[in-house]
Amino acid sequence: MLYPIKVITLDIGLPISDLVGLEGYMGVQLLVTFKGQPIGYCKLPISNNEIGRRRIIRSIIAEHGYNIMQHLLRMGLASPFRNGEFSIEGLLALKPIEPALQLPLVTVVVCTRNRTEQLVTCLEAIEKLDYPHLDVLVIDNAPSDTSTAQLVKNQFSSFRYIRENNPGLNWARNRAILEAKGDIVAYTDDDVLVDAQWVNALGRLFTQNPEVMAITGLVVPAELETEAQVMFEAYGGFGRGFERKWHRVDGKVVPWQLLGTGQFGTGANMAYRKSVFHEIGLFDPALDVGTCTNGGGDLEMFFRVLKHGHTLVYEPAAMVRHCHRRSYPELQYQISNNSRGFVGYAVRSCRTYPDQWRGFFQI
Repeated sequence: MLYPIKVITLDIGLPISDLVGLEGYMGVQLLVTFKGQPIGYCKLPISNNEIGRRRIIRSIIAEHGYNIMQHLLRMGLASPFRNGEFSIEGLLALKPIEPALQLPLVTVVVCTRNRTEQLVTCLEAIEKLDYPHLDVLVIDNAPSDTSTAQLVKNQFSSFRYIRENNPGLNWARNRAILEAKGDIVAYTDDDVLVDAQWVNALGRLFTQNPEVMAITGLVVPAELETEAQVMFEAYGGFGRGFERKWHRVDGKVVPWQLLGTGQFGTGANMAYRKSVFHEIGLFDPALDVGTCTNGGGDLEMFFRVLKHGHTLVYEPAAMVRHCHRRSYPELQYQISNNSRGFVGYAVRSCRTYPDQWRGFFQI
C-alpha cells in the first residue's frame, strides 16, 4: 500500500494553484470544499514532487462537477443578488445566504484522560469556533495527575474544567450532561480538531428543525502519514459521506437495516438536545472504555434516539478532523474494541428492548 498521503483542504471559492513541495509523499488526498462546505475527496498521484493546477481542476470537475453545480445553483436561487443571469463567475462570487436565527447556547464537551499534550491542539481548534453562544467543558476523567487542570487554568481559562473521578468515557459524558449550561450538548474527543464552522452547522440545523434530537457530523482524517492511518481510512474510517441524511423510525421496532448504528456517525462528532436525555436516559457506563465491552456507548445512544421515535440527522457541514492511530498495535486494538463494543450494544439493547432481538440476529 502506498503511503504517506498528504491531506490537503482545497476551497474552490479561492484561486487554485499548483501543489508543490510534496517530497516524500506518494499521493495527495484533497478535501474539496466550497466556502467551507465539504464537497468530497479527490485522490491524486504525485509526479516530480508536485501536482499541477490544471490536473487538480480536471480531477475536481470529473469527480464532483455535478455536485458543485447543484450547490452553486441552490445558492444562486436563494440569493437576491443575481444580476439578471446565472454564470459560473457570478455563482462562485456569491456568499452563502443564511437566515437570521436566534441560535441556542451550545455546550461543547471534550472528554479526556492523561493526554494533555494532544489536548492542546484540540482546545486551540475549539478556540477558533465561529459561533456566538458557546460553553466549553473539559471533562478530566479519573486523571493520574493535575496536568490537564493546569493546562486549562493557564492556557484556556475561558473554558470550564471539571474532574470526573469515576473512570470511563460514559461517566465523563454523563457528567457533561449534568454540568452543561447549553440547550445543545456537542461532544468531541481530545484527538480531534474541530472545523471553525462545526458548531454553527449544528446550531442552525437544531434551530431550524425542532423535531431533531441528535446530529452526527463528518469526520475526515487530519493526516495519513503512516500505513496504519491509510489502512484505517481504507477500512472505512469515520466518514459517512458528503450528503445530509435523515433517520427516523415509523413504528415501535427499529428495522434491522438501521441497527448497525455506526452508519450514522461516531462519538467523536455527535450532538444532542439536552432535553432528550431526560426522556431516554443517560449513556450506559457498562458500554465503556475500561469495561469488558470497551465501548459501544455512542452506538447504543444513536439506537435509543431512534427507538424512542426521534429524528437523528447526519450533517456533513458539521465537520471535524480526526488524528487516526499511527501504529499497527493501536489500530488492531481499536478495530478489536469496535467489534466488542458493537456486541455489547446489541446485547444491552436486546435485554432492554426484547422486541429488537430478531432484528439484531438479522444483521
